[in-house]
Amino acid sequence: MKKTLAAVAVLGAFAGSALAADVQLYGIVDTGLAYSHVDADGNALGDFDSFSMESGQASGSRWGLKGTEDLGNGLTVGFILENGFTSDDGADSEPMFNRESSLFIQGAFGKFAMGRMGALNNGQSSWSKIGMINAFGTSFGEYTARADRIFSTAGQWDNMVAYETPDFAGFKVYAQYAMGSADENESTSDRFYSLGATYNNGPFASYFAIDSINYATAGADGTPTADDSLTVTLGGSYDFEVVKVYLGAQYFDEVKLSSFGGAFNAWDTLDGNWKFKGYSVSLSADAPVAGGKVMFGLGYVDAESSDWANDYGFSGAMDVDFKRYVVSVGYDYPFSKRTDVYAVASYMQDQSDWNPTDGGASTSWDPSAYSVIIGLRHKF
Repeated sequence: MKKTLAAVAVLGAFAGSALAADVQLYGIVDTGLAYSHVDADGNALGDFDSFSMESGQASGSRWGLKGTEDLGNGLTVGFILENGFTSDDGADSEPMFNRESSLFIQGAFGKFAMGRMGALNNGQSSWSKIGMINAFGTSFGEYTARADRIFSTAGQWDNMVAYETPDFAGFKVYAQYAMGSADENESTSDRFYSLGATYNNGPFASYFAIDSINYATAGADGTPTADDSLTVTLGGSYDFEVVKVYLGAQYFDEVKLSSFGGAFNAWDTLDGNWKFKGYSVSLSADAPVAGGKVMFGLGYVDAESSDWANDYGFSGAMDVDFKRYVVSVGYDYPFSKRTDVYAVASYMQDQSDWNPTDGGASTSWDPSAYSVIIGLRHKF
């Protein structure tokens, strides 16, 4: 109820101040159906089949307000307030404006922003860029060969400052620093920083980013936590007109498997001290067919428990190897500039080997899933 009243108040303020600045109400409503079959291969999750109505399969359902004001002398101030919700039941995400809540100023010097934003290696917010190296972006289903199922992504961050340079012949550089949520700029809170670049020139586009989570120096029980994470991501695309090809690769260290998204959710049960290192690659393409777009993607992840985790005896004195294979094919057809329909079929398999360092019996899990989704998406 409180969030509903807050939304009404914001909309009222929008209506009253629309003449004072260039303010826009916008959003996406995306609703569809999904069928999944999961073979958990005997682990604690169990096998299951599901058929359900889902929100935000191709794009997270959202509504937002964004606006700018010309200050003169080449300066512009603006804001973005974007709230996610689930269109199948009308529920709001937490917190309000969870996708982005930022204030920025831009001019000849570039763009400087403050607030809650997504990392460059993420799928939400105006600052997120990793979707540009994959035909499926960061969308189109839970088990899809999308960027955030193949690459470690860094999520949303409160108290972030971000900078974007001007465009230099298609080349831009980005920098981000997040101060943490609980104790800003203190060692008791996770902090985040990233540096990246994009290049766009005709049919060619590329992306590069380095990011790190500066983990809090002590866990809840006073034990040390893992070394800081590191990801290095590189990729791009080339449009041959008959087909557009995307290629991406990432090296990662001290990251959670759950940062690859989810699939079987088994990795979400691992505590915060269990981190992994490895690499991942993605190859995908899209092509215009019959007025719409055909999409195809392959992804591979190869990881093992980090040296730090084993040195400190976390991970339950285990060497863990993890691999992921995923393939997807889909079709997206636009009815208009604002409305489209889509369908995607995918197969994903995770392989994990758990090898006790004390010589005990090893355990292997090979869970897999296939899924089919369809949906309708409308932008306003």
